[in-house]
Amino acid sequence: MKRSTAAIMALSMLLSLTACNLAAVVSETSEPSELETTEETTEEQKGISVGDHILFGYYPQRSAPGTDNFDPEPIEWRVLDIQDRNAVIISEYLLDATVYYFDMADVTWEMSSLRKWLNGDFYEKAFSDSEKSYIQTVTNRNPDNPIYGTPGGNDTEDKVYCLSLEEAQIYFKDAKDRMTAPTEYAIKQGAAVNESSKLDNGMVTGWWWLRSPASSSNRAADADCYGNIDTGKNADGVDGDIVFAETNCVRPVICISLSDDIVKAG
Repeated sequence: MKRSTAAIMALSMLLSLTACNLAAVVSETSEPSELETTEETTEEQKGISVGDHILFGYYPQRSAPGTDNFDPEPIEWRVLDIQDRNAVIISEYLLDATVYYFDMADVTWEMSSLRKWLNGDFYEKAFSDSEKSYIQTVTNRNPDNPIYGTPGGNDTEDKVYCLSLEEAQIYFKDAKDRMTAPTEYAIKQGAAVNESSKLDNGMVTGWWWLRSPASSSNRAADADCYGNIDTGKNADGVDGDIVFAETNCVRPVICISLSDDIVKAG
């Protein structure tokens, strides 16, 4: 009975929030299975719907033919949620390879090198001043690990971030849906790939960081090359990775205000 009441309260809170604040609340108020997307949280605006792919920002991805030069290209994003003219979007591919933290240490998302890089170097490199005006600041809650109880740390204010364990389950229907591939640029930066695991387009898949802690504070959660993650609902033995692992990738998430300037991919 208590669980049902908590679920109802969580849903009521969800329906009153913008998409940019949705993840911050669902991470602490309810289990992922109780938060299947409803009609109210998947509204279509400006001709863009949840599940669509859009182009926004630029980042190096493919080398120019016959060279090792990587010119910036439009970034393709998948729309995860839309509410109140705001859309939560995640990059379709793994854009870069970097550590979660630069040293062997106990760390939370708040203090991570990855968070600093995403909201600093990546933000400045990937988006023009005009594009930055569309990007909203999100208050992210950072729950403890649901299996191990490892502290998630303080709430954070982020322009660019990674999904949490809970969000990675809520926003994707299954492990296959979470599978994705590093770009050529990310592979050159050191991204690990599984040659036996490929997307339908032939790209080999890789590992990508989540912002949640794993079994200890010097390990961070991730989605592996098969899309598996650590969750309380589906503990599949995946234990994230050590925070200074250099071969994991970044799949950035941002929340943007929808506009006629935002165009669909393809």
